[in-house]
Amino acid sequence: MPISSTLSSPSLPSHFFPFDPPHAAPRLTVPSSSSPAAAAAAAAADRFRALAIKKSGFLSVIDRAMEEEEYRRARAEVRRKGVDVEGYLIEGVSVGGHETCVVVPSLNSAFDIGRCPAKAVHQDFLFITHAHLDHIGGLPMYLATRGLYNLKPPTVFVPPCIKEDVEKLLQIHRTMSQVELKVELVALDVGETYEIRNDLVVRPFRTRHVIPSQGYVIYSVRNKLKKQYAHLKGTQIKKLKLSGVQITDTILSPEVAFTGDTMSDFIIEPRNADALRAKILITEVELLE
Repeated sequence: MPISSTLSSPSLPSHFFPFDPPHAAPRLTVPSSSSPAAAAAAAAADRFRALAIKKSGFLSVIDRAMEEEEYRRARAEVRRKGVDVEGYLIEGVSVGGHETCVVVPSLNSAFDIGRCPAKAVHQDFLFITHAHLDHIGGLPMYLATRGLYNLKPPTVFVPPCIKEDVEKLLQIHRTMSQVELKVELVALDVGETYEIRNDLVVRPFRTRHVIPSQGYVIYSVRNKLKKQYAHLKGTQIKKLKLSGVQITDTILSPEVAFTGDTMSDFIIEPRNADALRAKILITEVELLE
């Protein structure tokens, strides 16, 4: 039975100060009176409450700082070792609003490139899900670094609706930096198939985000002898093959699927069934208030 794996990371807080206190400080009830004693009691109550808020706010900052440190350590550990799932090593980082880049070295592939982690540079295939900067912002650096290392031009897949703008963006960087930024830019639409290796193909699938987006499924490819020829001897099969008869069926098995940012209802889309059947499903969580 296929196993779906979800890689996710908590979002970094955009600021540390001020934080709302985790609980309200207790109020002191004082008599309603205009006497000096009543006024003094009211002032004391206000000072107590302000002190309680200040203390609880300080503790909130400490708690969040500790959570942040734990997060950084966990992220560093994943970046250093990656995770092994269903025979695939998965590396990378996903920090909401900051950067996403997931690398699958055995497939020579990276999904999205919000910045440009070192391990992504040596992947020949890059799949972009959508045009938010935390998913595509590192593309010029990825291309420039590959050029610096004299690596062959990569193949970068993008949704067709953004290809023209991506080409303009890269041309601006070429002009400003006086570098070539060599790349094979492929506009691959939902449902289309592209062979990335003789035993691997990729197909995009529909996702739902605030801007146009798509996920990708990478399939392994194998040829299986058709049932009507299963009883034949090797020499007979060879003869049929040489005569041009198609003796095999092509079997596609979904291996790794990546959604990028998406609402959860991509799951109920019938045409996305292969993403759910993949050995590994890597998804990012999109929350609505």
